[in-house]
Amino acid sequence: MKAPSRARTRRFLALPLIVLAATAFSVLMADGAAGQTVLDLGAVMVPTNMPTTETVFVPDAETALLHLLNQTRRHHSLAPLAMNGVLRSAARRHSQEMALGGFIGHGSPTSGSPFDRLGAVLRPGVFVGENVACGGTITQVEAAFEASRGHFENILHPRFHSVGIGIATGALGLLVTEDFAE
Repeated sequence: MKAPSRARTRRFLALPLIVLAATAFSVLMADGAAGQTVLDLGAVMVPTNMPTTETVFVPDAETALLHLLNQTRRHHSLAPLAMNGVLRSAARRHSQEMALGGFIGHGSPTSGSPFDRLGAVLRPGVFVGENVACGGTITQVEAAFEASRGHFENILHPRFHSVGIGIATGALGLLVTEDFAE
């Protein structure tokens, strides 16, 4: 019997990782929205055991994902989000770290929680949120975000006016971080 190809293994693993990341953030948003942190955000990481040694950013995919995100917001009668360069840089760094480190999640062994990362680049007290996922295409990632209550709430949150989208290539496909701010 022939061993499964790396591409087939990636497709098989990508969906459970997207779902797991979506579940993790649903808990985060529910607790964070109440102003309480019950979850140790630095611990929300799922090892993929598939780190990469080289990764590149995919600006065209970032722009296309912003378009899909805003299309969803318009469908729900919400104003579009503007791409924010500071948030985009933070999102890119996190996506790159996930690819190189072989993990997916909101936590990071070097940069901490989303609140640590975004708190370092935004003024104190800004309401923020984060979506992370991996997938083969941005269409798959957007569909996974919309299928997850926590991610979908971030996409449609009326307090958010800007977003930074960072997409890096990795062993599992595209690693995506969306950082939202009011």
